[in-house]
Amino acid sequence: MLLKFFTLIYRNITIENQILMNTEQSLKEIVREKYTEVANQSKDQNAASCCGCGPTCGPDEDFIGIMAEDYSKLGGYVADADLGLGCGLPTKFAQIKPGDTVIDLGSGAGNDAFVARAETGPEGKVIGIDFTEAMLTKARANAEKLGFNNVEFRQGDIEQMPVNDSVADVIVSNCVLNLVPNKANVFNEIYRVLKPNGHFSISDIVLVGQLPAGLQQAAEMYAGCVSGAIQKESYLGLIEQAGFTNITLQKDREIFLPDSILSTFLLPEEIASFRTSGTGIYSITVYAEKPTASDGSKPSDAVEIEIRLAQPADYESVVSLLKSVGLPTEDLNAKLPDFLLAFANEKLVGSAGVEVNGTVGLLRSVAVQEDFRNYKIGGRLVNDLSKQVRLKGVKDLYLITTTADGYFEKQGYERVERENVPAEITQSQQFSSLCPSSAVVMKKSIEKPKIKLSDLEQVSACCTPNSGCC
Repeated sequence: MLLKFFTLIYRNITIENQILMNTEQSLKEIVREKYTEVANQSKDQNAASCCGCGPTCGPDEDFIGIMAEDYSKLGGYVADADLGLGCGLPTKFAQIKPGDTVIDLGSGAGNDAFVARAETGPEGKVIGIDFTEAMLTKARANAEKLGFNNVEFRQGDIEQMPVNDSVADVIVSNCVLNLVPNKANVFNEIYRVLKPNGHFSISDIVLVGQLPAGLQQAAEMYAGCVSGAIQKESYLGLIEQAGFTNITLQKDREIFLPDSILSTFLLPEEIASFRTSGTGIYSITVYAEKPTASDGSKPSDAVEIEIRLAQPADYESVVSLLKSVGLPTEDLNAKLPDFLLAFANEKLVGSAGVEVNGTVGLLRSVAVQEDFRNYKIGGRLVNDLSKQVRLKGVKDLYLITTTADGYFEKQGYERVERENVPAEITQSQQFSSLCPSSAVVMKKSIEKPKIKLSDLEQVSACCTPNSGCC
C-alpha cells in the first residue's frame, strides 16, 4: 500500500497537469507520515510493501526480493537498522577510507550509516540525514546501543541539508533521490556539501525507455520507487549539470519482472515485445567526483563557508569585492539592508542583496570571488535571500545583467522587455543610469503558490487505503 501511495501521488499530479511545486511541501508531509509507519514495521513487512510485491500478492517466490540486495555480509551490518528498503549497496562501492567524513542521505534507521562507520573507523565521522522523526529515533537508539559516538543523525531535508559547505569526503544514498521531486536541487546540495575532490556513490532507480501502459500497475507494486524515477540519461545529465566529473556507473542491474507478474498486465505478444524492446527499470549505483579548485590545486579541507546577514561594518569589504568583479557600487546603501554575505575563514568571498520596494525587489550585487566559484556560493546566497525577502512581502524579483543572463535562466529567471518593467525598478539607479540600456532585465516570481484545499483533499482521498482509486 505504501508503494501504491507514492506512485499515485506523482501519477495524479501528472494527469491533472498540476505544477509539482504547488503541492511539494504537502507531499513531503504525507511522505513523512507514511515513513513514520514504515519505521514501526518489520523488515519483512517493508519488503512486501516496497521492495517486494505488495500486500495484495501471494507467497509465490517470484515476488520476493525483486529490488532489495543483501547487506548482511558487509562489515558493520546491523540487523536492527536494516528495514529492507534499499535497491543497491552504495557503501560497498563508496571507496570510504579511514578518517573520512561520510554523509548518508535518507539514512532511515541507520543501515548504510553503520556500514560506512565500519569503513571510516573510530577516527572518522558519519552523519545521517533524514526528515522523519520516527526514523531518527530508531537510528539514534541503534547508535546508542552500539556505543558509536562518531555517528550522528540530523533531522533535515536533503534539498537543504543541515550541513556546512565542503565538509564531506564521501556521500552515500540508497534508493532515496527517486522520491524527491526536484532532483537537481539535491545534486546541487551534494556538490555544496562535498569537499573539493570528494565523491559520492548513490544507488537509485532509473528508467530506460517508456514502460508499456499495462506495466504501470506492475511498476507500482514491484518497483516502488519507479513513480518518482526518471530516464537514466536525464539522471546522469543532472549530475553533469551540477558540475561533477568522472561520472561512472558502478553497477547497472535490471529489475526483472517475471512472466507470472507480467501476464497479469500484458498480453503474451506484449510480453514478448517488452522482452526484446530494451525498455526496463534499472537499479544503478553511480559514482561522481567534485572537482578541485579552478587552478588545479586542492583547497584546504578546513575551508568552510559561513553565510550571514551583512552589517554596516562590512561596507568597505563589500565595495572592494564588487569592484573586483566589475559591479557598480555608487548606489550601495552603506547600511547594507537585505544583504547576505559569504565568508571563508573570516574572509569575504561572496555577496548578494535586494532593494525592497513593496512587493517588488531588485536583486543586485551578486558576486563571488573567483577562487571560490566552484562552491555554489552564488546560488546559495540568492536562494536564501529570496526566502528572506519573501517574508517581507516581496512577490517578484528583478535583476539587471550584462553577462550572467544564461546563469540566471537556469535559476528560473525569465527575460523581460524593458517597457514591461514596473516603475519601482525603472526608478532605481541601476536601471536608469548605472547599467547600460543594452543590459538584460530578468524576473522571477518568488511568491509561494496558493494551494487549493480542494486539490489537497482530492490527492489525499485518492491515496487513502480502501478508496476507490487505490
